[in-house]
Amino acid sequence: MWLKLRFDDLRLIIHYVGMFIVGMGLIMVVPFLTGVLYGEYDAALDFLAGMGVVCAVGTLLVNVYTRPENVNHMHALAITAFGWLAASMAAAVPLALSANYATYLDALFDALSGLTTSGLTVVVDLDHMANAHNMWRHLTHLIGGQGIIVAALSLAVGLRGGAFSLYLAEGRDERILPNVLHTVRFIWYVTAVYVVLGTVALFGVMLYLGMDPSRGILHAFWIAVAAYDTGGFGPQSLNAMYYHSFLFEAVSVFLMVAGTLNFNLHAHVWKGNRSELWRNLEVRVLAFNILALSVLTAIGLSATRAFNGPFAAVRKGAYHILSAHTGTGHQTIFSSQWLTDFGGPAFVAVLIAMAAGGAVSSTAGGIKALRLGLIGRSVIQQVKEALAPKSAFMRARYHHMGERFLTPEIGAAAATVFILYIVTYVTGALIGAAYGHDAGSALFESISATANVGLSTGITSASMPAGLKIVYIVQMWAGRLEFIAVLVLVAQLILAVRPQRGRRAA
Repeated sequence: MWLKLRFDDLRLIIHYVGMFIVGMGLIMVVPFLTGVLYGEYDAALDFLAGMGVVCAVGTLLVNVYTRPENVNHMHALAITAFGWLAASMAAAVPLALSANYATYLDALFDALSGLTTSGLTVVVDLDHMANAHNMWRHLTHLIGGQGIIVAALSLAVGLRGGAFSLYLAEGRDERILPNVLHTVRFIWYVTAVYVVLGTVALFGVMLYLGMDPSRGILHAFWIAVAAYDTGGFGPQSLNAMYYHSFLFEAVSVFLMVAGTLNFNLHAHVWKGNRSELWRNLEVRVLAFNILALSVLTAIGLSATRAFNGPFAAVRKGAYHILSAHTGTGHQTIFSSQWLTDFGGPAFVAVLIAMAAGGAVSSTAGGIKALRLGLIGRSVIQQVKEALAPKSAFMRARYHHMGERFLTPEIGAAAATVFILYIVTYVTGALIGAAYGHDAGSALFESISATANVGLSTGITSASMPAGLKIVYIVQMWAGRLEFIAVLVLVAQLILAVRPQRGRRAA
């Protein structure tokens, strides 16, 4: 039986979505102050106007329902799906006021790409973008990497009722601490530690490269946020290639790996349980995939002879496999090189890395390593059962924050999400091909959008057709929320417009 949202349910959902919108408006004070500090008064006015519009709209929505009840699971899914779209629409307002976006749709594309930590961009003249707008783009990574629900819960802004349902609806599979509010605050604590360490290290790199300190501190902070939150934004159009530094790549790789690991794993390691690093099924799958795909990429790059010597091939290959697998999306090559210099095995390896993704309950996207490990274990278990005597009783185990049993329900849930990702990857590729792009480029871009990676062969640009922009927006949104919340919202919209069947008179 399908449960249809009542009018009071809709008012409740709108109330909480309004909170998210107000929150986005209040955070705009940071880029506003950045604009004032750096003398970018036109840009500062964009955010002042944006704050006014966004906070006014959000306040109206909050007052739709002044005495909200506790949030149930169905509410949580609808709030999450609708809330991410609404927050992106709000975040797009000051970007649309700048001269760097041709239309509001383009600004929305970048805002949602930032919040979902995808990193695909349709910005115009990024190299001359105001510091205030660049600050806002990277702050969307910081907000979205942890999740807008996590951000709201960490501030305890009226979301105590049904807090854990909201936490799960955002694609989080695990509660790290017994209290969900303590859990989300721990997530922000871990994030703060890595972002601060990364900013300090990258600031040193920027000074070493000869960058002015006032500019270097901004670049250091932005890259630290983008790398740890596994987003692909950069302050320059050349992305990571702009810095052309092995030190830069080393620091960014450290942040990428830290960001793609499960927050629960961070908690175990910080508590002294370091053995979890090599016993955990998810970490093992990640390590094996990265190693195998890096070797495959190095072989492919050696065959094309596009880079000088084996060290350059290994360095380029490993960096981009890590960037793809963690969902970060930083690249040190031109977009056109994906189809030329990365042709063959290396190109396939990057596709697999992007599709696979990072860890569950992390800042990364994609299918997730734990699900791949569980599906692999399920297949092995079924083969063993087929070969065993009928009287034998067999139970598969795996280690993930402790010993666990692999039940049919766990395997089925992993397979369901796997199938949804694969279907979306292929569907996006077919649509891209229908717009005239070759199959390889279309598949690459579709996987990058759905898995929230941000690497691009050049399809994603300001000149891209509006229809394809909308397709990638939907893919980034659905992939970030791992489909279920989005499907629930779609189902509720269908139920809302479907006419009720009347009962026949006796």
